Amino acid sequence: MRPEVTWMTLFQFNLEKYMTTRRATFFTLATVFVGSATLVPTLVRGDDIGAALQRKQQAVIPTCTDLLAFPPLAGNPSVHSASATALTTPAPDSRAYCLVNVTWRDPRVVGSPAGYADTGPPTVDAFQTIRLAIALPLNTNTGDAAWGGRLVMTAGGGDQGSVPDLTEMINMVPATIGGGSDSGHGDANSGSADSYGIIQGARLNYGKIKDWAGGRANGITVKLAKQLAQVYYGERPKHTYWNACSGGGHMGWAQVQFYPEEYDGALIGAPAHNWQEFRLADGWDELARKKVAQRTTPITQAQMDAVNSAANAACAATDGVTVKGVPIMNDPRACKWSATNYICGRPGAPAAPLCLDAIQAAGIDQAWDGPRNGYGKRIWSPYDRGINVGNATVPAGSTPQVLHWNHFDESFDISNLYLDQESLNLAAAAGVNVSKAITYENEAVLGSLRTADYIDDNDPTNLEAAHRRGMKIIVYHGMQDPLIQFRNDIDFYIRAAAHFTQGRSGFPQEDPDFARGAGPDFDKLHPWYRLFLVPNGSHCPPVPNAFPALVDWVEKGVAPDSLVEPPVSQATAPGGAPGGNGAPAGPPGSGTGLGLPPGLGFGGPTTTIPRLCPFPQKAIYKSGPTDDTNSYTCGGDLQTKAVICDGLRTAYKQENKDKLQGYTGDYSPAACKDNSRR
Repeated sequence: MRPEVTWMTLFQFNLEKYMTTRRATFFTLATVFVGSATLVPTLVRGDDIGAALQRKQQAVIPTCTDLLAFPPLAGNPSVHSASATALTTPAPDSRAYCLVNVTWRDPRVVGSPAGYADTGPPTVDAFQTIRLAIALPLNTNTGDAAWGGRLVMTAGGGDQGSVPDLTEMINMVPATIGGGSDSGHGDANSGSADSYGIIQGARLNYGKIKDWAGGRANGITVKLAKQLAQVYYGERPKHTYWNACSGGGHMGWAQVQFYPEEYDGALIGAPAHNWQEFRLADGWDELARKKVAQRTTPITQAQMDAVNSAANAACAATDGVTVKGVPIMNDPRACKWSATNYICGRPGAPAAPLCLDAIQAAGIDQAWDGPRNGYGKRIWSPYDRGINVGNATVPAGSTPQVLHWNHFDESFDISNLYLDQESLNLAAAAGVNVSKAITYENEAVLGSLRTADYIDDNDPTNLEAAHRRGMKIIVYHGMQDPLIQFRNDIDFYIRAAAHFTQGRSGFPQEDPDFARGAGPDFDKLHPWYRLFLVPNGSHCPPVPNAFPALVDWVEKGVAPDSLVEPPVSQATAPGGAPGGNGAPAGPPGSGTGLGLPPGLGFGGPTTTIPRLCPFPQKAIYKSGPTDDTNSYTCGGDLQTKAVICDGLRTAYKQENKDKLQGYTGDYSPAACKDNSRR
């Protein structure tokens, strides 16, 4: 049992008993102490508060600050501090709402028994501290500003560390309760940077990891939001959704897998699940260029710009269309254009300084191909051709965190990581200290053995409860995402299809009879879980009708056969807004039906095919303007044999072995013997 369930269940029981009493009496409380905060609510007397309408009729409507006087906030030993403030969203919406901020510290979740550091408070890594917020449309609002019965949970990018802005939900049509947390870390009271995730020299901080990647912080928040709705409106939400992108998509998968009973639907954009695996793969390109620099002249950014542009144009010409003058690949996985076409002196290659020497070209091809082990077996997905990730030779950003956590050492130097044994040997021959050096494939094994089980949320067998409960899931991902490989979602979708087809996911592959039975059948997923890929889409691309489509699927039973994408959209700075759009909601009636922003996203401006199809279908051009969604139909199959075979990878925890994870038929390694590059 999760520790927080004890407290939440206790207050749930008390709350329901209180709210369903036929003649409930509100006491006037002179002073209520919640943590260290002194709150002075003034409450009135009322009758039969079991329903919001009855309360309104009797003029007994709790105010925003009244929420502090009742369970689940008042008297709750896990509520370290709380505030409730009446606010208004910025103009032009100018909607009134109640913002409840809570610092949650379950007194039973402390020290090593709960997975934290051995000591207790005030050591920040030794106890639970979750900052959370719940935004409720004022119960006196009318029209579109009145609460419409929905709750939407969200989160920002990365591993969060801050409470997300919730005004987007207040501005939806109709107004919606919003909820989110800092995922249990991010400030001086809970641990920040990379340090919160490990206990130096010992192990992961399992308590902090569970609060974040295990979904506990948001699980607590969604339960609390429902209880506050019961107090504030007299009824619980009719429908609850998750809606976020990037790191928020990772946290969304945690909710789907570990708290499915709380949700009706989830919109998950460019999810950062498979956290330790994909973030290690983030460094593959840099390691490939590092090896190039060990052998020849380093690759320049101008060379990377030129060769990626050429690859995109060449591939779009054979598998795609041109929209608004921009060539767009339907599926970058099918593109095998080689950087050797840009070797100096070859027909069609540019002149110096943009052309490449043979070593540079081979290094770029190796980066595009993605992580493989010494046997030539694929370990993880690459950033495909056309995705410009720069020309650095030292992994930065996400990969160092992976190494720090895998080695339980914040000081572990990223320079110790090498592409392969040959690169490591070149460093040793050059006099570099390689006493702590490790190759990519061995680092991948170390991570899957030490950390990934606790962080990655990558086992599709955990979807069974969501499936049984009838949850609806939409996942979307840009196919030119430079921050998270879109192939990750395809890999997960294949494994989920295999599991729900034959009861096996290939994770981990320990059963010698694993490949018996049928291969992955995507029709087993389509009734409840659909994946939409965005050709040429960057990170968290705008898909403005995705959330309305999810709502229609949940509330009306209308499954999304396609999604409409603006052919050109302008980006804004990342912000973790619902739908991953990274921007505030648009004005009511702004073309979405739910007040969501048309065409705002992290990674643009983006030009794409304006019709998105459920995987494995693709948009097929019929006739007419290429920027018109009506010029396309959904059909075909992106999963050609060549693409399938190229995507087969090593089994989890066996990344340095001469063995591929596989299924039957076209997904069997036996049918893909040429998958090895050796």
